[in-house]
Order: sequence, then C-alpha cells, then structure tokens
Amino acid sequence: MNFKDRFKAVGSALRGNPTSATSGKPQTNANDITIKLLQEWTDRSRKDIKKWRDALIIAEDPENPRWYMLQDLLSDLVLDAHLASVMDIRKAATLNHRFYITDLKGEVLEEQTAFLNKKWFFEFLDVALDANFYRYSVLQFFRELETPVFTMIPRRNCCPQFGRVYLEIGGDKFIEYKAETGVIEIIHNSPFGILNDIVPNVIWKRNALQSYAEFSEKYGQPLITATTQNKAEVPRIEKMLKQLGEAAQAVLPVGTTIEIHDMANAGNPEKCYLSQARFQDEQSSKRIIGSTTMADTGANRSQTEVHERTLNDKIAGSDKRSVTFVVNDQLMPVLQGLGFPFDNTKMFFQFDETEELNLTEHWKIVKEAMIVYEIDDEWVGKTFNIPIIGRKDAASKVPEKVQKSANAASAKNSFTANFQ
Repeated sequence: MNFKDRFKAVGSALRGNPTSATSGKPQTNANDITIKLLQEWTDRSRKDIKKWRDALIIAEDPENPRWYMLQDLLSDLVLDAHLASVMDIRKAATLNHRFYITDLKGEVLEEQTAFLNKKWFFEFLDVALDANFYRYSVLQFFRELETPVFTMIPRRNCCPQFGRVYLEIGGDKFIEYKAETGVIEIIHNSPFGILNDIVPNVIWKRNALQSYAEFSEKYGQPLITATTQNKAEVPRIEKMLKQLGEAAQAVLPVGTTIEIHDMANAGNPEKCYLSQARFQDEQSSKRIIGSTTMADTGANRSQTEVHERTLNDKIAGSDKRSVTFVVNDQLMPVLQGLGFPFDNTKMFFQFDETEELNLTEHWKIVKEAMIVYEIDDEWVGKTFNIPIIGRKDAASKVPEKVQKSANAASAKNSFTANFQ
C-alpha cells in the first residue's frame, strides 16, 4: 500500500463511517455523504489573532461562506487541557441526567425509553451538545438491522448558511444535505459558537506559556561566567564551565574567577506569564460553565455548591431544553422513517426533572406513607436494595406507637365517613 492509499484508509477511519453500536464494525452505505468527500489535511499550524479574524471573515462571507479555517482553528484550540475539561463538565451536566419517553398522558413508554438508553443515543447527545461550542453539527442516520447508526459530517466541509457540504473545502462541488434522507442539522443560536468567544483567551494563554518556556530555557539555570588572563587556558575553562553546570564542581587554572548570575526571578516571571495564563483559564471557565470554582482550586465548599447549582439548574437546563427539541422535532421523525417505533405526534422525549432525594430522606417519606397506604413490596426492595421475602403479620408489622397512630387515623376517617 503506497502512502496515498494509506492516507485514504486512515482518513476513512477518522471520518466516521457508520458504525454499529453493538458490533463496532464499519459499515458502508451508498447514500452516506461522508464517503463522497475528499480527504484533506487539517491545518495544525500555530494559531494567532490574525488567522482567527481571517477565519471569521470567510465564514460570514455573504456570497461564498466557508468554515474550514474556523473549524480547524477551533479543533486545534480545544487541545487545551483546561478548556477540554470545562467542556466535559458542561456536557456531563446533561448527559448524566435521566430521561424517558412518555405518551400524551404522561405515562412512561418502557419500550421506547429502553431503545434510547443505548450507547448510540448517548453518542448522539454528545455530538448534539457539541453544536453549542462549534455552532453546528450535521449527522446522517442509517439503519443497521435493529440498531440506528449515524455518521458525523465534518464541520469543515459544511456551510450552514446554505445547507451545503462541499466535497473539497476549497472546491465548488457540493451536496445540499437538507435534501438527503436521514440528515439532522443542529444549529446553535450564536453566530460562530461559544468557543469563538474565548478564542483570543486561548491564543493569549498559549503565547504566555510559550514565553514562559523560553524564559525557563534561558534563565532556569544560573548564568556562569569566568574571567582569566591566560588565553591559552580558555578552551579548558570553557570545558570546565560546562561540567560545572551539571556537577557543580570544576578544576580551574590559577587566577581564574567565576561568577554565578541568578536570573531565575528576573522581572517576576510567574506574575508576568503564569498569572496571565490563569486569568485566561478563568475567562474560559466563566464562558463555558458560568464560574471558575468547579475547575480551579481555591474556592470553599459553599461557593462551589452555589456555582454547581447554577450549572445544573440554569446552563444545563438550557442545554437540556435544546436537546429535547432536537430529539422530538428531528430525531424521532428520522427514527420513524427508518422503521423504528417512534412517533413524535403521540410521544415525547423529556428529561426527568423530579427532585432527587437521598435514600434517608426517601425512606422517611415511604415509612410514613406505609402507615396509611399499602406499598408494593417489589418496588420497596428494588428502590432500597432490600431482599424482601414476605410480609410480617399485621400485629408485628409496625411498632405499637405507630400502630396506635394508624388506628387513630383510621378511626377519624371512619367517623368522618359516618358523619357525612
């Protein structure tokens, strides 16, 4: 296999051909848009503010917008560890939430809920949430036996303004993806995506860390100089100075003096470079998750809990609402068209918004309810992980004090019924 064929093979794997959620084996489909795209190199050169501004200009060109420069830039910047971390935190606030499918009466549909509670659906949600950061996500669904599969159309080839996928990022041939079957387009309401708002911060952080690395290379070890009046001994002295830097000892000719110049703290490099990098991280955290305390040290517990509620109740609440619209309005019709048991006119996808209680609080409520109501044994055993094998007789089921309270409540209800 020559280099060109090998590159095409690797590119085909990276492109994201349809993959079964169960078998993991790549599948081919004649209608798959991604197999028609030419594999091209991604720009991994060093990014600066000028490249960013140029990328914005061509992305919003009214006649011929192209997004490859901006998407290449964004995909390169998310290699930043802090930025990737806060992105994962924001997505996890939605992905870790329970969901279900209900009918028009609000009853949970177990079959449809179990159908979505699979790996492929969580991968779909992950890509759908990425639209918040990159402005858009375009996917194409297919059916593989009893499992839906999808491909992610490369963002660098897409033009969301006109609904096109360019076969080459700089070419004129394109496919109108909205006319293709099984295609879902997820668009965020920002002009260029959330990540675009912090592009300067990530670039400035990289520049600061690069400068700090250069400073450490120059001044991390003290500068050592030697003076002598014997020119013939200069080569020997130079050799000794090199050894001195590693072993901290040397044998020098008579009359040679050395001086160590400690410049490690010259100009306060930590404040100049590292403080700037921390400041840029804080800006990224505020834009993505609304605060700095969940991704950085130095905050107390009460502050972190307040900011966590802000993320879960407000930011993640907005993300969950957007995902709900996408699943109900776009995914369900696509699944129905592929022959799966979904109908968005008769059922709805929604996240579980009920208040979550810990086991102690939950058990207290159930225990008090058992005084008046009969509680299903199987449900109690499953909820509290109790191996229930049967019920005790009525006399020993509850303590005497509780039994008296229950009898009093029963007598009161009986008196009220007779009086009426």
